[in-house]
Amino acid sequence: MSKKSFEKPELSVEDLSRALYESNQKLMSTIKERDEIYANISHDLRSPITAIRSSVEYLRSLDDPSKEEIDSALKLINERSIVLEKMIGDIFTLTKMDSASYNLNLEDIPIAPFLEEIFFSYEEDPKYAKRHMVLDIDSDYMDVVKIDTDNMKKVLDNIFNNAFNYSSDGDTITLSLQKNENENCFVISIADTGIGIEEGNLDLIFNRSFRVSNARTPGSSQGAGLGLSICRSIVEKHGGSIWCSSPGLGKGSIFSIKIPYSKTE
Repeated sequence: MSKKSFEKPELSVEDLSRALYESNQKLMSTIKERDEIYANISHDLRSPITAIRSSVEYLRSLDDPSKEEIDSALKLINERSIVLEKMIGDIFTLTKMDSASYNLNLEDIPIAPFLEEIFFSYEEDPKYAKRHMVLDIDSDYMDVVKIDTDNMKKVLDNIFNNAFNYSSDGDTITLSLQKNENENCFVISIADTGIGIEEGNLDLIFNRSFRVSNARTPGSSQGAGLGLSICRSIVEKHGGSIWCSSPGLGKGSIFSIKIPYSKTE
């Protein structure tokens, strides 16, 4: 009596060719995205560096600079240094997020007080004085979320800054929280009534090589486009998801974050 063979059938040449082709396409896509990121970073690093060097050369060219001239040049140097520092910080953060060995520092945090504290810090910031700030959170929520507070603050800070940068005086920025008991999660939303995002760009804005500024104001440039990609990496490491919706340009936008919660008695 012959033994039955339990060996898996070998893949056909067509199957191997298809798998090799798909693997090659993914590799080419990754290389292309990497090259686009490097090109963006190289271009955008030059801008603040050039501004800083120009300000230094300007000061050196003055025989007897006035206090106003010195203050003006130093202000520009300081502003461009902050931009440069943020870009380098974004690159460093994204590199950490990509590392398989990177672990979040997770804590059980009551969600409502956490968000309220963040909201009031923005509301009291003079930068937001001419925005209408709205908080829509039920303070009775007693559930906790397991989050890395520092990283989650980076996510909210990035989205709040986008809401500010792409809105005008008198526009409204709303932070809201909804509970979805069917999925055991909270949905945090930050909505603005600013210039909005074109529908075709909603799925692109979280890509590493895509600038939010291109989605809202074509032709403008405000960084290497890593901010929302960092947000997505952080949120996904929390077991959540992030997405954006917008009725279109001129009609505002809503960024939503889904985070699982742990119910407390």
